[in-house]
Amino acid sequence: MSELVHIGLGSNLGDRVGAILGALERLDGLDGVSVGRVSTLIESEPMHVVDQPCFVNAAAEVRTTHTPESLLGLLLEVEQAMGRQRDGEAPCGPRPIDLDLLLWGDQVLDLPNLTVPHPRMHERAFVLVPMVEIAESRRHSVLETTMATLLERDIARNGPIEGRCRMLMRSALQEEGGLRGPRMEEDG
Repeated sequence: MSELVHIGLGSNLGDRVGAILGALERLDGLDGVSVGRVSTLIESEPMHVVDQPCFVNAAAEVRTTHTPESLLGLLLEVEQAMGRQRDGEAPCGPRPIDLDLLLWGDQVLDLPNLTVPHPRMHERAFVLVPMVEIAESRRHSVLETTMATLLERDIARNGPIEGRCRMLMRSALQEEGGLRGPRMEEDG
């Protein structure tokens, strides 16, 4: 049986858009992993360590037959294959790719190397904006509220999204899967 999970993607080094798209292709090519809906790619300012390039972020809906630990291992392998070296890396620092397991269905997981829902996703507009696009009514299984409500709370706390997150590219993925690449969003 497959599980519906949600993954956050981010990159702020090198070809940021290419890294996001490459990670999605790599994930979709893995046995037991099928990438479904993918959000618009957004650009966001870095948090905490501000002396670094802006990030490109997205969220993806994934179906998997893997266990949470196994999928986490695959995410880490994709990161490493794409040049990320976690050893010695500054927390919140620059990275070529970052893959976070955000939600595992409606489950709550507290494992030695994995906490799901992601413990800080509700504090990050760059996670909530893409999640609302692809899973607006999905409930955070600890906070027991929808992604849309979490985003509304973030806006009430931190002000408008504009200036914190900017749409960069609209995904051209079909709702039921199949990587076809992005298309540029037209201005105006």
